[in-house]
Amino acid sequence: MKRSFVPIILFVILINILSANAINLEVTSKPVSNTAIIDLDEPAVFDLIIKNLGDGDTFKIYSLVGIDITPKEPIRIESGDTKIVSVRLMPEESLKVKRETPFTFEYKISNSKNEIQKETLSINILDLSSIFSITPEIIHPNTEKILITIKNKGAFDFSSVNLKLTSIFFDHEKAFSLGPNEKKEILVSINKEKLKTIDAGTYLMGSKITVREKIVNVQSEIKFLEQEGVDISEINRGFIIQKTEIVGKNTGNTKKTITLDAEKNLISYLFTTTNLPPSTTKTAGFKKFYIWERELTPNEELKVELKTNWFFPIIILIIIITGIVLIRKSIYPNLELTKRVSYVKTKGGEFALKITLKLRAKNYVERINIIDKLPSLVELYRKFGLIHPDKIDLDNKRLEWNIESLNKGESRIFTYIIYSKIGVVGRFELPEARASYEKDGQIKEVYSNRSYYINEPKRY
Repeated sequence: MKRSFVPIILFVILINILSANAINLEVTSKPVSNTAIIDLDEPAVFDLIIKNLGDGDTFKIYSLVGIDITPKEPIRIESGDTKIVSVRLMPEESLKVKRETPFTFEYKISNSKNEIQKETLSINILDLSSIFSITPEIIHPNTEKILITIKNKGAFDFSSVNLKLTSIFFDHEKAFSLGPNEKKEILVSINKEKLKTIDAGTYLMGSKITVREKIVNVQSEIKFLEQEGVDISEINRGFIIQKTEIVGKNTGNTKKTITLDAEKNLISYLFTTTNLPPSTTKTAGFKKFYIWERELTPNEELKVELKTNWFFPIIILIIIITGIVLIRKSIYPNLELTKRVSYVKTKGGEFALKITLKLRAKNYVERINIIDKLPSLVELYRKFGLIHPDKIDLDNKRLEWNIESLNKGESRIFTYIIYSKIGVVGRFELPEARASYEKDGQIKEVYSNRSYYINEPKRY
């Protein structure tokens, strides 16, 4: 019986020896700042309280899940000693995205024998815009100053914050410091004269925040109430088919008669429909006024939609303009001036266009003067076609050519190149050229067509 206990005793002794040599740390963490701001490369900071319950050794702290931990140097902790290690935690590129919830990750502590003890931490990964909250007060018709509150929601000390506020009601700029979890109130004066011309509704306030040469833009809503207990908002959208949505809401606690109004000119009125018939309409000058009135219970709203369809008026307008152009051409049959534009490739990649003017005489004309104006934001490339301009006026951006006479059917072509170092995307329209001439002792003028070039953005 006694011999049978010998292997068991030896096994227990061996286990105790191995346990004594293995890594044995008691680790607790204390957050100094548990948030990393990715815009500023600002790491989260923790104090790790490490007690060595095993043998004295050097220990290294690291992570393999995309969190960069500093310091990276090994730390010596003797047996039974406790050390406080301040670590800085910065997400690597793969994790530099704003997260709505804390990110919990595993880190490791290894000794000189590559024995490993695993621990976990949780940090918040935010961008700069999530650190600040900006809240404006509601504006009433008699409001002279508005109180705007800015709060630092993080445990960071910003010694210099530049805040620029922009809205339809005011423009304001202020520099200040903002400590951890601190909030400040800014009193801003409102333009009272401009306030009288603004319809009630909800408007955007832009906040440009500059911290450590980093800029972030935050948008907030400002409510402008017609009267206490009434909230009126208006949304406009569309171009050819214009839609206006007006909503009046009783935000008080008693019944309230709400009045909504809209106006159209007598032309747009002909093409406007509404989802609800107005209570009254009236005409004043060249304007048509719609008025809706309704008594609303608390939290009830009145929603009005107006739709103006400009499709058919635009078609009619195009027909009229086309007729005018044709009539205009028939009035000046002796000389025809056309303008054409084409894209030119450049070595430097600048935006460049070649302008071609073609002058053709339908009858004999003399003393011809052609004037073409350059668009703004472009420069003239001083290389021309066969006919060089007789006058170049760069101050007024004008080119002039003079021709003594043209016989019937005779034509001339003038070319030049313009360029811009600023990229142009979309429709680039050029002004029409003008030619004056003498026919049978009378001075007459003719204009070219309006030409344009559409530059589509590159697609990758």
